[in-house]
Amino acid sequence: MSTDPLLIHAANPSPLTGRGNNTWLIDGEVPALIDAGIGASDHIDALAGALGDRPLQLVLVTHGHADHASGVPALRARWPQLEACKWLSAGESGWTPLTDGQTLRAGSVELRVVHTPGHAVDHVCFWNAADRHLYSGDMVVAGTTVMIPAGRGGNLRQYLSSLERMARLAPARIYPGHGPIIDRPADIIEEYLTHRQLRERQVLACLNEGTVDVEAIVRRIYPALPDSLRPAARLTIEAHLEKLREEGRA
Repeated sequence: MSTDPLLIHAANPSPLTGRGNNTWLIDGEVPALIDAGIGASDHIDALAGALGDRPLQLVLVTHGHADHASGVPALRARWPQLEACKWLSAGESGWTPLTDGQTLRAGSVELRVVHTPGHAVDHVCFWNAADRHLYSGDMVVAGTTVMIPAGRGGNLRQYLSSLERMARLAPARIYPGHGPIIDRPADIIEEYLTHRQLRERQVLACLNEGTVDVEAIVRRIYPALPDSLRPAARLTIEAHLEKLREEGRA
């Protein structure tokens, strides 16, 4: 059986999720799903159609944001014996906890848990070393950037460190939580690091010119941004400011 996963969209299109979240069905001995979606009936039905009369046995959640994790109750309603795994944040329960470096059987392959905080405190990727496939959640998305939600578990210094950890794995292919499969992972990771360096220089330039209001910085750096994406841009600018404060540079 092929070790390539099957893409099943979570049926939740929006300005932030694009066509909708990617969930990845890894078929085999232990049918497993990377990320849970939001519980949309179309998503559950598509999964059931792909599985036939076999149950979904495992769901591996990259992080606790609602578009990746909130579908677990609906999945369990369809497949009551489903095991749901996640890196636990403080006070969380009801999940099988994940730990950094842990290995799990998914489909017919072994996946290793790689803790990659920054977009979220509890963010992990799943690494198939045999095929050099990385399931990256919200770490990278082709054609756009990733929001770092300052004050909501996001931390830019941690995020950049996590990108560097991903680069050291040298994946051959990335299966992201949004957007198309990434066949040149090294290039996109380098683009992300370079982009963050550019944004940091832009934020520092604003501060040096006396522009210190967050909304003013957002308007300066993102002059043509649609209103629907402006809250995400604000959180990202706040993340850059927090990084500069942590480093004693602002």
